[in-house]
Amino acid sequence: MESINYVDVQLTCMAYAIYAEANTQSLQTKHGVGYLILNRVRSKRYGKDICDVVYSKGQFIGIQDMLTNKHDEPTLEDLLKTKLIALNVYYGKVTNPVGRSLYFHDDSIDMKHVWGRKAVKLDNLIFY
Repeated sequence: MESINYVDVQLTCMAYAIYAEANTQSLQTKHGVGYLILNRVRSKRYGKDICDVVYSKGQFIGIQDMLTNKHDEPTLEDLLKTKLIALNVYYGKVTNPVGRSLYFHDDSIDMKHVWGRKAVKLDNLIFY
């Protein structure tokens, strides 16, 4: 059984990623980012746990921007609100809007590499 401290750390990592990647997006899109992170953990290609996945080099640009001070960190209030979103995703209390998606990007990016894949568009993020 996972310890409460382990789960808390994992939820914090997920919350930072959700905030960094989807802060201005809808709740459904925030759920999508959370489920994508869990999909990557399950795939075992991106790390052994949520924090490994979130902090893998080059995987979440918003996280990289926070680490290099190009993007502000959330306020404590925003982090706690986002952590509640992460908690609901972690325990499967909300619907998974992105299926088995392992990737996403902003819709302003050329989609040639996505053609032929099943994609889900939520706000301005495309998951595939």
